[in-house]
Amino acid sequence: MAETGRRRERDTGPIVATHQVDVDPVHAFEVFTERLGDWWDPRLTPDPRTYEGADIEEVEGGVVALHHDGEDYPIGQVLEWEIGERFVMTFHLALPRDHPTELTVDFSPVDGGTLVTLTHSGWEADNLASRAKFTEWPHLLERFAATALSD
Repeated sequence: MAETGRRRERDTGPIVATHQVDVDPVHAFEVFTERLGDWWDPRLTPDPRTYEGADIEEVEGGVVALHHDGEDYPIGQVLEWEIGERFVMTFHLALPRDHPTELTVDFSPVDGGTLVTLTHSGWEADNLASRAKFTEWPHLLERFAATALSD
């Protein structure tokens, strides 16, 4: 069992979560990006008591930020913005800021909706110790899907 624990600590592979939502890919993309503050779980912020939302500057190079007590709390930068297809950002929430990871979210059309695939990659020696705490992606995708369906 100790070897399994050591193997997990060295696992630099991506964390992948998927969720199918019964909306088209453009709508799914818009809810994911434009309504991040509505579906992000306040528990997964620096201070749930002061969480006021989040937003994404809708351009490559744009800032992704959480809002707390009137202040912006940057958590990454937009790397790719392909409406209805793909969103990619650096991600340093709860990570060393100078060693961010990367979130890639793909929106694939499927019968009756969209398959959303979130891939959290970029694990390296300087951020790997934090990898095990990123277990909430399925929960966040469920919150995202509920928000997408509520429109």
